Amino acid sequence: MGWNEQSGNAAGYESARAAAESKQFESVLKEMQNKAAAAGKPAPLIDKEAAAKQDKELREACRGFEAMFLSMMYKQMRATVPEDSLFGESNARQIFEDMRDSELMKQAAESGGVGLADMMYRQLSPQVLSRESAQQQAAQKARQAAAAVKK
Repeated sequence: MGWNEQSGNAAGYESARAAAESKQFESVLKEMQNKAAAAGKPAPLIDKEAAAKQDKELREACRGFEAMFLSMMYKQMRATVPEDSLFGESNARQIFEDMRDSELMKQAAESGGVGLADMMYRQLSPQVLSRESAQQQAAQKARQAAAAVKK
C-alpha cells in the first residue's frame, strides 16, 4: 500500500468520523433537548410522582450533556497528540480509541464528572419547580372559581 493510498484512507476515515460525530452530536443534542423540554413541561395536575419523574429526567439530561461535552473535549485533546511514527495509526486503532474514549467519558460523567451536570441541574431545577408551583396555584384558583360558580 503506497503513501498516497494510506493518506487517502486516513482522510476518508477522518471525514467519515467527522460526519459520524456530527450526526451523533446532533442526535444526542436533540435527545437532550427533548428530555429537557419534557422535564420543563408541567403536567396538568402535578403530584409527587410526576415531580420526581421530571426531576429524574432533568438530572438525566444534565448528565447526558456533561458526558457529550467531556467526550468532545477528550477527542479534541487526543487530536493534539502526535501520531505514533514507529507503528503508525490504523483505522481499527482509531475506532477502538474513539469508542473507548466515549465510554470512558460516559462513565466519568455518571460518576460525578467535572461537576457540569450538577451545576446545570442547580441552574435549571428552580425553573422547573417554579413552573410546577405556578401550575399548582393556577389549578387551585381554577378549582376555587369552579366551586364559586357552582354555588
